[in-house]
Amino acid sequence: MRKIVCITGGMGSGKSTVARLLFEAGFAVYNSDNRAKELMLEEPLRSQIKLLLGSSAYAKDGTLNRQFLADQIFTHPAKKSALEAIVHPAVLADFESWFARSKAPVVFKESALTLETGDRSCTAVLLVDCPVDTRFKRVKLRNPDWSNEEIQARLDHQQTDAQRRNSEAILLDNSGALETLKESLDQALAKCI
Repeated sequence: MRKIVCITGGMGSGKSTVARLLFEAGFAVYNSDNRAKELMLEEPLRSQIKLLLGSSAYAKDGTLNRQFLADQIFTHPAKKSALEAIVHPAVLADFESWFARSKAPVVFKESALTLETGDRSCTAVLLVDCPVDTRFKRVKLRNPDWSNEEIQARLDHQQTDAQRRNSEAILLDNSGALETLKESLDQALAKCI
């Protein structure tokens, strides 16, 4: 039976770093967040999002207006739910198509919402974990134009670290050096593949 190992964690925890390490090691890796952003630029999602949020959802050059989207979904819970109802099924269908084309016995799916959505496709879940203050600093470093309040609002809209840790996921410690994360990943892989 083929395995789908899901990679999850809070914003700034290091999911992308783990996905990159696995990809560099030769594993097939699907990045849900990246694909969602790509799919939102294509039809039919583009038209559906414009219908929901208006043409301001896209910049004049056709790219996503990420600040506008964030403002909408973090201040209007109903719009957030409606946007998720458009994007999540499209990402799921895209993943299923990618998985069908992949011949690898083990694939990895990076998804921030694995635990929140109860993703049943996962044969194992790797939870990338580090203290919230470390995650905050990482988010600020990669998004220097975001205010501290904006970052905190986004963190507040996610599951808490305690909620994530109460899952049956395999914990990957990403609170220190990259070498420590690699060791933690090697140990986790021995358990799940």
